[in-house]
Amino acid sequence: MPIKVFSILLVCLPFTLWSQAVDTLTLGPPPIDSVQVDSQKKPHLFIPKPKMALLWSAIPGGGQAYNRRWWKLPLVYGAFVGLGFAIDYNQNLYRDLRDAYLASLKNETHKFSGTSIDNPTALRNLRDSYDKNTQTAYVGILILYSLQSMEAYVDAHLRSFDINDDLSLKLKPALDINGMTGQPAMGIGISLAIGK
Repeated sequence: MPIKVFSILLVCLPFTLWSQAVDTLTLGPPPIDSVQVDSQKKPHLFIPKPKMALLWSAIPGGGQAYNRRWWKLPLVYGAFVGLGFAIDYNQNLYRDLRDAYLASLKNETHKFSGTSIDNPTALRNLRDSYDKNTQTAYVGILILYSLQSMEAYVDAHLRSFDINDDLSLKLKPALDINGMTGQPAMGIGISLAIGK
């Protein structure tokens, strides 16, 4: 029985609260305070510091997280994971081919016995090729680590770059004084507004 009463109260309570009358005469705009208006001009926008972004980039993806560019994190981690898989794949094949090459030099059976690469020259060439691929993937990780750090640093710099509409190049008539004759000369002047 108490469960039924509780469920009826649970259903009816929001309707009773909603249906209560509100006195609209007492509600009105709050009084304007000059101190309050100044503090509510703009919400605080996050402007990252480039040096902090570079420091956070010591952790892969940390600079992108510091800059609050969350959509870049899957790209950074995806590239690192992809290169990690490439290293693992090439390293495993390198080890298999290395063992097969040493076994073929001793005329023993190996993993690739009876295949088209069952001679020492082919095994050695393939072993060297996969070793080179592994080393290239390690260099790729170093390059990727540097690129993600540089990207975070540059992105932090560009977040504070002014892209206001007031930055414009304007052509307008200008009056110039000739230095030798002291006579005015009409022309077209170019003005570039840089400051505020």
